[in-house]
Amino acid sequence: MKKSIIILTLSMTLTACGGGGSEETKAPATVSAPAPSSTEATKPTGINTLKIDEQFNLSTKYSLNLDVELGFGDVRAYLNVCQKKASAQRADYNNCIYRGPLANSALETQLILSRQDIDLVAEVWFYDSSTEPLSYTWQYEPNKEQQLFTMR
Repeated sequence: MKKSIIILTLSMTLTACGGGGSEETKAPATVSAPAPSSTEATKPTGINTLKIDEQFNLSTKYSLNLDVELGFGDVRAYLNVCQKKASAQRADYNNCIYRGPLANSALETQLILSRQDIDLVAEVWFYDSSTEPLSYTWQYEPNKEQQLFTMR
């Protein structure tokens, strides 16, 4: 019985491997492109046609300084800085760039943004529910070198 199992296993293995093939190999066909004419060779194409000022670093990132000084003293508050919803003057809480508590109702920090076409809404929420939240809006100012979002 053991011999028949071994013979059956060996015969299946040899059958599964398949037969040999010819040893002859063919070289892959090569296609050569026609040589460009002398005028085509010197004419830049694609990205090579762009002319970029050496001072421009091709980056869309810019920094935004947040400057918060509400003057409420030691009142506990929380700041959300988010993109503005397209359909309303409210913050889109799914697209916030800063969230954090305010110490002595003040904050000074710098954020790095990647797009200039967004409008921001900052909302200051107070831990004391009797105080109404404050809301501030900001837009990119192209004529200013340093972007500043001030909340007073």
